[in-house]
Amino acid sequence: MRQSRYVWILGLSIVCLFTIVMFQTPQTVISTMADPHFQSNPRTTIQHFWSLMDRRQTDLAQDLLLLPKGSRDDQEFKTWAATLNKDPLLSLQKVELLNSEQTAGQEVIVRVSWLSPNQEVQSATFAMGLKQTENGWRIQKFKRINTLS
Repeated sequence: MRQSRYVWILGLSIVCLFTIVMFQTPQTVISTMADPHFQSNPRTTIQHFWSLMDRRQTDLAQDLLLLPKGSRDDQEFKTWAATLNKDPLLSLQKVELLNSEQTAGQEVIVRVSWLSPNQEVQSATFAMGLKQTENGWRIQKFKRINTLS
């Protein structure tokens, strides 16, 4: 009885795998298995980016960026990454998407709040532009803004 349960689970798993492959191209399936954020939307891409920044995995976060080397946006990212690496007690408290009805290529305003035991809550607002590429959504604009007008 117990062995037949495992056979049923194995059979259902194989059926599910074939169903996924039938509805998606093999390249998409393999890319999604290798990089789970391949088919993500702009919202999850931004949340994943800030999650990587919180874990100080700035090299992986930089892979989500399509910024020209030496540009102001690239310098802003490097400055922010250096700030996070300098204070190991700084932790991500909240990521707010202020205009959540974004479409492809539209700019998204993001407010990020950080908490540190040494300081009070720090908040920064960024304008992030996203672009869909063959490797999923990537951030093509990373600009810190001071106030919303």
